[in-house]
Amino acid sequence: MKRLLKADLYRVLKSRLTMIALILVLAFPVMIVLMYGGIRLFTSGLGEDMESLDVLFTANSLIGSIYSLTNNIGFVLPAFTGILACMDISNGTLRNKVIAGNSRSAIYFSHLIVSILFSVSMITIYAAMTAGLSLLFFPFEKNPSMDLGPEILYFVANGTMTFVFMATVSTLFAMTMRSTAPTIIFTIVLSIVLYSICSILMLVNYEPYRHAVYLIPTFTGNFFNLSGFSLAGILGQGEETARGLMFAEGMLSYLFFGALNTVLGLMIFRKRDIS
Repeated sequence: MKRLLKADLYRVLKSRLTMIALILVLAFPVMIVLMYGGIRLFTSGLGEDMESLDVLFTANSLIGSIYSLTNNIGFVLPAFTGILACMDISNGTLRNKVIAGNSRSAIYFSHLIVSILFSVSMITIYAAMTAGLSLLFFPFEKNPSMDLGPEILYFVANGTMTFVFMATVSTLFAMTMRSTAPTIIFTIVLSIVLYSICSILMLVNYEPYRHAVYLIPTFTGNFFNLSGFSLAGILGQGEETARGLMFAEGMLSYLFFGALNTVLGLMIFRKRDIS
């Protein structure tokens, strides 16, 4: 397993796709900051009628969208993960691994670990770049009643787990479908559907649907946006208690469904013919 994992990591590091992904995670923050800066400059010259838009062009807004699966790098990164896994299938390497005596479980888990490491590394670089540039060029509006330390912890942990979960999704599709196009399509469609569910929950009274998080991974990281968004009225509890509860529920959801994806993918992969 150790030798197999080392070989898979080396293959991914040498891949041109990894270089493209790295370029994107470095370039997107620069382009977004430039775009926001241009829009902010343009609207500031339109008078008081446009002052209400200033809240959209703050560091809070930019940082709050870092882990969104429907926003720039978050939209393409899970697809990149699936493509990397499919490359091992399309070039015949997968069959060679089986012939060499590697168990299917070892092969699957090696791909999964590499997918998770790739996703976490890329989103962490992107998050650091986006946050750094945003704080450098835009004002950060802190809610006096908000404890920023736990908020950052919730935000980063939930956001990172979003991409760990999506790595289990893309690995599941790649190793069971063994085709790049369906892997990309199903991964993107699923991420959009699940993220839409989370967005809908944010627009309605959350309390009657609070246990939906146990039935679907609802990406609760979307609630932690460093903007002081109040959950007290939604959950009928103190804001600190509400955030802590949602954090715990979200993490459990990611872990449960991530494990479910892994078990399902491994079961299917073990039975698939590798020619």
